[in-house]
Amino acid sequence: MRSKGYIPPPIKNRTEWGFVCGRISALEGKLLTKDFFRSILEMHHTEDIFQHFPGSLIEDYLDPGIPWDDFSAVADQCFYDMAASIRDDSPSPIPADLFLLKNDYLNIKTALAGISGTPFPPGVMPHETVESIMDGNYSGLPPSFETKLTDTGMDLDEIDASQSDVFIDGAYMRHLYELSEKIDSPMIHDCIDIRILGYDITSLWRIIRQERNAVQLVDLLFAPEDEERVIRDLAGTQDPAQWPDIIGGELGDLLARTMQASYEEQISTFDLKIVNFILHMVTQARKETSGPERVFAFLMAVEAEMQNLKLAVTGKLNKIDPDILDQRLRYIYG
Repeated sequence: MRSKGYIPPPIKNRTEWGFVCGRISALEGKLLTKDFFRSILEMHHTEDIFQHFPGSLIEDYLDPGIPWDDFSAVADQCFYDMAASIRDDSPSPIPADLFLLKNDYLNIKTALAGISGTPFPPGVMPHETVESIMDGNYSGLPPSFETKLTDTGMDLDEIDASQSDVFIDGAYMRHLYELSEKIDSPMIHDCIDIRILGYDITSLWRIIRQERNAVQLVDLLFAPEDEERVIRDLAGTQDPAQWPDIIGGELGDLLARTMQASYEEQISTFDLKIVNFILHMVTQARKETSGPERVFAFLMAVEAEMQNLKLAVTGKLNKIDPDILDQRLRYIYG
């Protein structure tokens, strides 16, 4: 568990990452600023947004005839293509795979729900494997699934609809953790640990609000070994207002501040605070000449930018108050 006064681990430059980081140095100049998003939120006509995109990462994906309803899918494709391209230029695929892995698990969710088709392009798993899972051949499921089944003593067929999302996300978090451990980067390890812990907290929070038994479902989650006790303590404490004291450190403080939000906004607010916390953590990597941390930090920034664009554009289309949208924007990189 991270404690107050935490000092970020040092980052060492690695020459083999020089090419991809040089490319990132050029691409960073295309990242959008806080002023850009302020201007978007203040616009009265959605069509005027187009004039603000020249020079941005998403520019080549847009044309004046694009249906605005398709904008979220376009932004997702832009991020996917960027992450895949950066992966191709990297000495190790892991920093990019930590982002692309999500698509595989979204496809697995679709398959296990009995829905045909692959709605998301494959991330880490081969396309053929994803398709075989879609066809009902579960032998290609990642080892993280088998580990979860072994840990819980369950069979895949025994998992009902009320458990499946928690189970699949637990396997995803284990896979994410094990993938991050394969690269020598304390900063990346810390970021993934925080992401996993944040997910576990919000999952338990939703379970309790749905009046489901958190103690029975906690085994379907995944937490690094040194944080398992904390997650079990949270599951056994039905009142989330008591959780900040159990968690402690910066995350406990974040959760305590989240409790000041309205009841309906608390969980989404905490999830945003976790993402912004990690975005702040990775800003130090921008100072490094080369290394996997620079790649990870850049992709965090691009992901945040695409999420902000989706929020701003869809929010404008749905006539959501600009002040509300502004509060939900992710931290702007750098």
